[in-house]
Amino acid sequence: LRHPPSPMIPNYEIVDCSTLDEFWDFVSPIGDKFGKQASSYIFRGQGDSAWALTPRAYRNEVIARYKRGMMATLRDHPGQFFFEWAQLSSFIRYCDSTGLALPNDSMEFREYFSQSTITHVHGIDSWDWPHERVMPLMALAQHHGIPTRLLDWSNHPYVACYFAAASVVGEMPDTAKKLAVFGLDMNKISHIAGIKHVRVPGSTSENLAGQGGSFILINNTGFRGEAFTPDVSLESKLTRTGSMLIKVTLPQPLAGDLLLRCDKFGVSAASAFPGYGGAATAVLESTQAFNFKLAAASGIP
Repeated sequence: LRHPPSPMIPNYEIVDCSTLDEFWDFVSPIGDKFGKQASSYIFRGQGDSAWALTPRAYRNEVIARYKRGMMATLRDHPGQFFFEWAQLSSFIRYCDSTGLALPNDSMEFREYFSQSTITHVHGIDSWDWPHERVMPLMALAQHHGIPTRLLDWSNHPYVACYFAAASVVGEMPDTAKKLAVFGLDMNKISHIAGIKHVRVPGSTSENLAGQGGSFILINNTGFRGEAFTPDVSLESKLTRTGSMLIKVTLPQPLAGDLLLRCDKFGVSAASAFPGYGGAATAVLESTQAFNFKLAAASGIP
């Protein structure tokens, strides 16, 4: 069932699928929608279709959890920049303490990223945050759990399917919910103010390479004294003309079947997170998917 773009949600097409086969065929990289020769889409999977496309650093609950102490009193745009910088600075410190290499690292970068310099550069307004030279570090931190203003996407629709399903199978089936895979048309993104496609070298992170990953940077900047607006989403930046974003949904109780199908196509935690940890997670998730499938079939609430 296809819905035209809603007047309440600009530039947004929704396709509701009722079966796994219908969903799988629609998001296929050789399908009618995403397999066209001239098409160029990136993809993101989410376990709940009701969730907005909002970077973690913009989310109210993340800010409330991690922006503590004196930092919590800085509610303007430079204050938000300082919170994000502090998370990255701590990440650098812990990496240094264990001898872990950082992308784009140099003495010049360390000088730029010092508190005195970075505050001088971005403390009055945050328009140039994050600078291009920060992107590889921010991408690495993002892929290891640090909240940033980057939103993860993949070149591969089945990777997005994996992430949507994996975020659900650890819970109980909910017939009232749907999971979703989003497709964003890269041929049109340059016409939209406030969003930017960010690519960093694959060597930045094994996870990035394994996921065919890139990022969308959603602008949310301003001056000192200007209140920061949380929960800004990609949807809020889109125009009413054209159709550059599509959301494909699947009933959440089919998440187990979806994860098992992704595995058969070679997409699992083992491929998304190369290493022993990813392999171990793949083992556990396959069991979770099987149990989730049984629970959904038996109608367990």
